[in-house]
Amino acid sequence: MGSLKTKIFIFFVALLMVAQAASLWMVYDANNKQGDVQIQSRLNAAVSVFDTLYQQRNYYLQAFAETAAKDFGLKEVFGADQRSFLIALNNHRKRIDADIAIAVDQKFSIIGQLIRRNPNEKIRLGPEQGQPFPSPQWFGVDGTFTKLYQQENELYQLSFAPLKSGQQVVGWIGYGYQINTTLAQNFADITGLSIEFMLQQEDSQWRAIAAAIPTSHPQAPSQQGLAVIENRVPDHLFATQIEVGMVSKSPLQVTIFGSRSNLLETLQENWWHLLALEGGMVTITMLAAYLLAGSITQPVRKLVRQAQYIARGNYESSVDISEKNEMGQLAKEFNQMQQAVLVREQKISHQLKHNSLTNLPNRFSLLETLDTLLQQKDTFFSLLHLDIRRTRTVNDTLGYQIGDMMIKEVGKRLLKLNGASQTFHLDGDEFAMLIECSTLNELVQWQQKIEQVMDDPLCGEDTLLHLQLQVGFARVPEDADDPQTLLQKADTALSHGKKAQQSFQQYLPEMDADANRRLSLVNDLKVAIAEGQLCLFYQPKLDLKTGKIHQLEALVRWQHPIQGMIPPDSFISIAEQTGQIDALSNWVMNEAARQYQAWAEIGLHLSIAVNISAENLKNQQLIRSLKGIWKTHQLPQNSLSLEVTESAVVSDPESAIKMLCEIKDQGIKLSIDDYGTGYSSLAQLKQMPVSELKIDRSFVDKVHMSNDDQIIVRSTIRMAHDMGLTVVAEGIEDQETLTWLEQHDCDLAQGYFISRPQPASELSSWLLESEYNPSSITKVLHG
Repeated sequence: MGSLKTKIFIFFVALLMVAQAASLWMVYDANNKQGDVQIQSRLNAAVSVFDTLYQQRNYYLQAFAETAAKDFGLKEVFGADQRSFLIALNNHRKRIDADIAIAVDQKFSIIGQLIRRNPNEKIRLGPEQGQPFPSPQWFGVDGTFTKLYQQENELYQLSFAPLKSGQQVVGWIGYGYQINTTLAQNFADITGLSIEFMLQQEDSQWRAIAAAIPTSHPQAPSQQGLAVIENRVPDHLFATQIEVGMVSKSPLQVTIFGSRSNLLETLQENWWHLLALEGGMVTITMLAAYLLAGSITQPVRKLVRQAQYIARGNYESSVDISEKNEMGQLAKEFNQMQQAVLVREQKISHQLKHNSLTNLPNRFSLLETLDTLLQQKDTFFSLLHLDIRRTRTVNDTLGYQIGDMMIKEVGKRLLKLNGASQTFHLDGDEFAMLIECSTLNELVQWQQKIEQVMDDPLCGEDTLLHLQLQVGFARVPEDADDPQTLLQKADTALSHGKKAQQSFQQYLPEMDADANRRLSLVNDLKVAIAEGQLCLFYQPKLDLKTGKIHQLEALVRWQHPIQGMIPPDSFISIAEQTGQIDALSNWVMNEAARQYQAWAEIGLHLSIAVNISAENLKNQQLIRSLKGIWKTHQLPQNSLSLEVTESAVVSDPESAIKMLCEIKDQGIKLSIDDYGTGYSSLAQLKQMPVSELKIDRSFVDKVHMSNDDQIIVRSTIRMAHDMGLTVVAEGIEDQETLTWLEQHDCDLAQGYFISRPQPASELSSWLLESEYNPSSITKVLHG
């Protein structure tokens, strides 16, 4: 009794029996009631059709927004060059022919807006490009969401998906369709009813957004939306309304209406004929109802069974319905939908686990593989984390197309070397390899294999690129027993290898301690200057011609409250990377200026050299800061000098030399530090407005024993003197080196053999007792 077939049959029988038993006036009454039922059924069906159409667009937009947000190419240009990003955003929009595409960054600013008012209009840049997003509260939810969005009196159904880098949301990508006549006409043609979208304005008035009448009923009623909303529907019409959602604080209503006469016309004309034939058709209709119920429910049962198979993830079987009617067509569409779902699921699954550039398994696949391997007992293998050198330089100089070509070529070579199941493209220029060995000798052999396979240069677009990799590796089970930790250890080894300029670096436990210590220093450095934890040590420069000391170099130290005295090599790079180097350099120069004045007040005039960073030379406020220091402390021009490393100038010669010239114009003495390590050319050295050159300690400390070093130092001194520069040799560790430098006309010497860096108070006492002290200090200190 509960089957669909039985219900259909009983429904027809009961309907026919009631019709036959009723009297003429009851037939008439039933006719009217049937008309009302048909109207309500028509309205209910229309509401259901609208909900289906609207929700289908909603689901389609959400699914596409999620897919676009996971696209590596779109992530790569997000927040970068605006034109490239807009092109990528538009390419995705074209795939679903969206009417609007919007990208919003973390600060809720619209960094990309493409819009069109109608399908025939070309896509254009939206008027809100570069402006704050008008409804930032939308992004307070997790995952994908859909909202109604108004722009220039046009209304859009817009879905947003978060764009993530790792687990962090870096922005949102949205695509939408316009709520317009196309949507309305589609609904009208399906239901045969008129439709009108009405939006309430701020003055409580209603405005029509879009409307349509069915193509098959050109005489259908139109523009009755306001009457429906205000419950003023004429008697000859039937209507209903749906609240779709809110636009800001204004409701969007959909009104659906049709003509009673169109719907009931046939019924009114034929009901007398139907009554006459009713009795004779009862038996025939009952038989037909029985057969019809069976013919309808049989394919429906097949479709239900197939839907159950699909719900369980079975896509192999299909529905076989031979009928040529709607059920056959439905079965055909059902089978096509099943195949489309299968293809889409396979594609999504592939994209989830593979990198879009190289088509190699990605980080997700690596973690899955590691998890499987680590569940096995007595497993031994190594994880290699590989990074391509100079990728950023290639991208900046040759373009991202060449950079992508280089990344793909590296992936191909690694794939040939190690196989697809053991080679992974993590992201950008980073790869990973799983090696079924864990001894260092075997890993060294793998290093040689990798270097050999990368040995042949890559030729592309008249460019010859040498492929070089840096590798960090961790081993199982020695270093880790879970996927995330193992990957982290390999990454730590790679980072340390980069710093130490090692192409193949093994993970060591002490690396974690260094990383934790560095992280602690990053946080502590923010308050070190404000809390007075910094201090200056001073190292003398001996004048080799007079044997006296008139110049010092100021070296900053950090007296950490927990870790004790920290040398500059441990925190200068942190200051540069975290943007604190300008504040640090200003403190050092002000403290050196204060100490100069303190010594000058007791008659001790010692010129102090202060080191500045390459990052300082990028600061356009540096000249103003220097002027302020000289003015505040009333310094003579030769009181302080600035030392800049040769590598700082080499990294950006044009801008660095320009800044140095501006400093020289202020009368401030400049010196090139660590000369010989930065690979600068003589042409660049000639342009540098410096008066002093410091030879790096790597050429000096064994100069009296090395013929090669002697040639370098001797030629450097001669060249510098010919250019009118003073020469300072640093790293003096013994008397032999000092004597050799004196014999070869070096001007100044600096090193531990002369004096270690000392605080100002200790340096004053040391000068008093030293053979190098200037004559004035004895008079001052002894009255």
